[in-house]
Amino acid sequence: MTEKKQILDKSKILRYLDPKNLLSLKEVIIYEEIGSTNDAIKKEMQGFISKSDVIAVLAEKQTAGRGTGGKKWFSPAYKNIYLSFSWNSALAPSQLEGLSLAAAVEVTKALEHSLALKFNLKWPNDIFLSGKKVGGILIETTQSNKLTNIVIGIGLNVFMEKKNNVPIDQDWTSISNYLEGKADRNKIIGTILNVLIDLRGKFEDRGFAPYKPLFEDLNLLKDQICEVDFHGKRLNGIVKGISDKGELVFATKEKMFFLRSGQALIKKA
Repeated sequence: MTEKKQILDKSKILRYLDPKNLLSLKEVIIYEEIGSTNDAIKKEMQGFISKSDVIAVLAEKQTAGRGTGGKKWFSPAYKNIYLSFSWNSALAPSQLEGLSLAAAVEVTKALEHSLALKFNLKWPNDIFLSGKKVGGILIETTQSNKLTNIVIGIGLNVFMEKKNNVPIDQDWTSISNYLEGKADRNKIIGTILNVLIDLRGKFEDRGFAPYKPLFEDLNLLKDQICEVDFHGKRLNGIVKGISDKGELVFATKEKMFFLRSGQALIKKA
């Protein structure tokens, strides 16, 4: 017998939002199939000019999902979570340093609380479960009318299996592999939206500072010997942690590097 598909349901998602956050969320849009939820939400946000407007876009399947560095994000139907969350901010792009790490912390802590599982973060914003990648976050920004439009894109493996023949070039896993009961995508999404709405206010008020120690507690690479590809050079050294700006602090025998997201690729040696 074919297992029944678990369908995304707006009404079920909204059940898991706090009342105050429910008031803040102007719209939740669910597509059966879309190129990219990040691209879709940018178009939707063109009609929203207020700093109070917050919307979310979801899809059962993406045909052109992308991760950090423009890498393809494989997005089979009914298996995972493909979520984009957006708002307009008075903050300039230069004031958003560390936002992707802060978002990763909020999402990870929410998952741990909701699912009773232990997650880690691989700088800058990959989510790991049992030493394997289970999700990732992509931040994109544009400026218009003196506001910065912020998009937080989240991909999270929930039901995806090896037999789905997804060509991912690293070890990966899915949340359902570690739960005794069936994972509930609608509940997970509602839980994530709750913390993303809270993140908006927290980050705009206090920036990255409150999230730095939380990220360090989840930091998969801290004190690990790693290899970094940086400006075409391969460096070997030790990850010391992250800076106050969310940079990766990486020490070789000769020098200390402060690496920004997008500047370098890192892996355990």
